[in-house]
Amino acid sequence: MKEYKKCQSCAMPLKKTEARGTEKNLSKSAMYCKHCYQEGEFTQKDMSVEEMKQFVKATCIEMGLPKFLAGMYVKNLHKLERWK
Repeated sequence: MKEYKKCQSCAMPLKKTEARGTEKNLSKSAMYCKHCYQEGEFTQKDMSVEEMKQFVKATCIEMGLPKFLAGMYVKNLHKLERWK
C-alpha cells in the first residue's frame, strides 16, 4: 500500500510515524493522521469537506499562519482521497 506524505483527510504532514492514525489492528495508517483517524475509523465521521476546510484554516491561523497562506493550504483539500 502506498504510504502518503500528508493526511488524506486534512493534509497534515505525516513525516513522523507518531503523527499517523491507527487501523483497526492498531497498525499505523498509511493515509491518515492521528487527529482524523483512530482504530480504523474517522474521528469526525460526519464532517463535510467544507467543514474540514474551515476547521483546518482556523487551526492554521491559530498556529500563526497568515490568513492568505491558510486559505491556500486548504484550497485543494477536496482532492484528497477521503473527499473524492
